[in-house]
Amino acid sequence: MRRLQACWLLRCSLMLLRQRYQAGCRSLRHWLLVNQRHGSLVRACTGDSVVLAERHYPEDDWRDLLSGGQAYYHCHRPGDEHGHLHLFMPAEPGAELTHLLGIGLDPRGLPLSLFTLNRWVANDAWLAAEPTFALVQRFSLAASDADRHASAWLDQFLRFYRPMIWHLLLDRDRVLADSGCSLEQALENRDLEIPSQLPIDWGADLDDVQQQWRSHGEKLRSGTVASPSRDGAVCADLRDR
Repeated sequence: MRRLQACWLLRCSLMLLRQRYQAGCRSLRHWLLVNQRHGSLVRACTGDSVVLAERHYPEDDWRDLLSGGQAYYHCHRPGDEHGHLHLFMPAEPGAELTHLLGIGLDPRGLPLSLFTLNRWVANDAWLAAEPTFALVQRFSLAASDADRHASAWLDQFLRFYRPMIWHLLLDRDRVLADSGCSLEQALENRDLEIPSQLPIDWGADLDDVQQQWRSHGEKLRSGTVASPSRDGAVCADLRDR
């Protein structure tokens, strides 16, 4: 029984690794195509005009009528971050929007961080980690007015970071639960704006997953697991950006 459990866990681990490898390489491919077309992911979000603090880009947000996903880019935080994307989804058609997470970008459009917001900040229909994570997995902007490569980048980027997003949401709920007051009071605590935040190095994370996948392929030396495919060809391009 233990051997079967170990084999099952190994298979699940390898499946997750392969999914992350593929999603990471696809997200990078679309990010590079966005750069070719617009100059940067930031420009794909904001256009060529001067970017003003607090303004939504686009003005009326991206709205995907099929998935229910909604997002916008804006900037207002000092530091290395140029701005960030806010992602929203309704729990069901017609319901109020739930804030899923934010993605911080530097001026080149490279992701710097993942973070959550307290309810009072977004004034959203707050959900606990598990239902919020289910919405993250359904989120899409493919049927919105967003640049198709930018929306594809976002889709694959979220897939790549799914394990981290899950823990980010769990950390958010833990911080709220440990605040020393009721959940309702914690959700309205003006001193708690960002319950959880995760700095990321997207390039290093892509390299790490690629190396793990290639190492697995070298050790396996059989046809029981598909070879990496041409997706791996672009995974070194981010380091020089």
